Amino acid sequence: MEHIILHESKKYLAYYLYNEIPQLIFYYAPLGVNKKILKQGYSQLDNLLTYYSKVTVIFLQLHQKEFTPDNRVISSFLKQLKRKLEKHYNSAIAYLWVREQGSAPAQHYHLVIMVNGHKCSSSQYILKMATEIWESPKDGNYSFKVKNRTYRIEKYKDNNEYQAARMRMSYFAKMKTKDTTHQYLNSFGVSRIKPNQLTN
Repeated sequence: MEHIILHESKKYLAYYLYNEIPQLIFYYAPLGVNKKILKQGYSQLDNLLTYYSKVTVIFLQLHQKEFTPDNRVISSFLKQLKRKLEKHYNSAIAYLWVREQGSAPAQHYHLVIMVNGHKCSSSQYILKMATEIWESPKDGNYSFKVKNRTYRIEKYKDNNEYQAARMRMSYFAKMKTKDTTHQYLNSFGVSRIKPNQLTN
């Protein structure tokens, strides 16, 4: 079972017990975090590491000016981006996205892309493709804001990048800016990479 333990001195930090190991996460009381987002995001990273000993993890933000009542735009975007990245890198692609809306009139999306680190050593191509796809509608509604952070994780080396990437991913799970007024609207989506059984 996954548990949350508040940090002993830091107001906006906590520990998430994932596979019985404490992981430092961002935590915003009183609403806290969605543990399902944490677990599924972390699992996708771990599952991809069963295929590749190096994984590159890239965080992006996608903004739009006008509110839309569904997530068709992010679904269409990911379908196109995933197809291009799979072809370019010859790699399985893992991802996690969350929908948020604070005081702005429209929602925005946080997205993390995870890819074979032996084939992808920087974010350059992914940023280029993501910008082109997201801004392709000519109505001016969509803007790609790069608050980019790239982590290069190596399975058999020190885990500083691994822990840092998971902490950055924990920001996705905060409940503070999730839309809970629309009961049937998904606030997140995740890939379905299964563990490589040949390595288990």
